[in-house]
Amino acid sequence: METGVPFQNIISVLTLIGLGGLLGGYTTYLLDRKKERDFKVLEQKERRYRSCLLYMDAFFEPKNIKYLSSRQPDIDGAKDVIEYLKMEYHEMILYASKSVILAVKVFLENPTRDNFLKTILVMSGTNATGC
Repeated sequence: METGVPFQNIISVLTLIGLGGLLGGYTTYLLDRKKERDFKVLEQKERRYRSCLLYMDAFFEPKNIKYLSSRQPDIDGAKDVIEYLKMEYHEMILYASKSVILAVKVFLENPTRDNFLKTILVMSGTNATGC
C-alpha cells in the first residue's frame, strides 16, 4: 500500500515547519539582543557626549562649575574641569567614533572656543564644512 509515503511526507513537512519556527525564533532573539546592545551603546555615547560638553562649557564659563559640583564636589576651577574631562575622554574611547575621540583630544591639548565648536559639530554628526 502507498499509505506510508504520504505519511512520511506529512511528517517531513511538519518537521521542517517546526525547525523553521525554531530557527526563526532564534534569529528573532539574536536580532533583539543586537538591538538592545546597540541601544545601550547609544545611551553610553549620549551620556559621555553630554558630560564632555558640560565640562567644556564649565571650562569657558567658570560660573557654571557650580552645576557640576553636585556630581563632583571637588571641582574648584578650570584645571579640575580639564582633569575630569580627561577622565570622560578615557571612558568615551569604548563607545565614541574615531572622529569624536580625536576632536576631544584636540580640545584637551588646546582648549579653545574654536575647538569646542568643532567638537560639538563632530558629536552632532557634521563637520565644520557641513559635509
